[in-house]
Amino acid sequence: MKKFLFILIAFHILFVAIGNTLSAEIAWMHVQHREYGEGKSLNRLGFGLVDDQIQYITDDATVKDMTLYDPNGKPVKLSPHRFGNVFEIYGTYDSKNSQWLYNKSWQFDSWFSVDILTSLIPGVYRLKVTTTDGKVAERAYPFNKRVVLPVIDSGSMQLQPDPYGNLIWTWQIPAELARLSFNHKTRARASIDIYKDKKNIAYFSIILPVHMGYALIPNDVVQKLNQKAGRLELKVSLETRDKNNRTYSKPYVVDNLPTKSSLASASKKD
Repeated sequence: MKKFLFILIAFHILFVAIGNTLSAEIAWMHVQHREYGEGKSLNRLGFGLVDDQIQYITDDATVKDMTLYDPNGKPVKLSPHRFGNVFEIYGTYDSKNSQWLYNKSWQFDSWFSVDILTSLIPGVYRLKVTTTDGKVAERAYPFNKRVVLPVIDSGSMQLQPDPYGNLIWTWQIPAELARLSFNHKTRARASIDIYKDKKNIAYFSIILPVHMGYALIPNDVVQKLNQKAGRLELKVSLETRDKNNRTYSKPYVVDNLPTKSSLASASKKD
């Protein structure tokens, strides 16, 4: 009898544990209009799911269904979802104290991307995600309005290491950003997607003031990015602070980020 009870209790614990791993919460979401330097234009739903341990999920097998409702409560027509995951390093620029702040350890991140196949209307959108165990997670996100943002020209991008091996990445700021700043809150994001065997394996990003046409990546972060590198795609995006509108530059593609040592070797060849 005791053995039977032990087995029953063990089975119950296992069942609860499995149930917990299936539960998910929507950690973040956005509803936005996007413009790309290649000429593409679309509306996008993006969101991330975390499990009951507040860890981002590692695959989309736990998701049974997702529905986005427009501000009128009607289901929105969506494309099939895409699930992605990478290890990332991210940073911000503290404009008040003129400091570059980086989290320099690789962290796991995952997300869902879904194209919205209808026009966006102002109001609050509501996302409902159902997991395979029947649990439901919901989150709301306001879409305020369309704002036309310029696209950064990738042809203006330059990469230059300083004498200490830090990388200075520069680009040209579009003139119309000055006018936009009177009426809209905006920010920029400099990012690097790292690919190996055509798979996106890592990601770097730093959030910047929109009028700041450069990013400084410290030497130790440059080394970590190059260690993973196979193909690096550098992009700069501009977005309104409500994340309703975003533009992406064409990718600036390199095999690795230049360093102090690579400059030295190049000068020897000359």
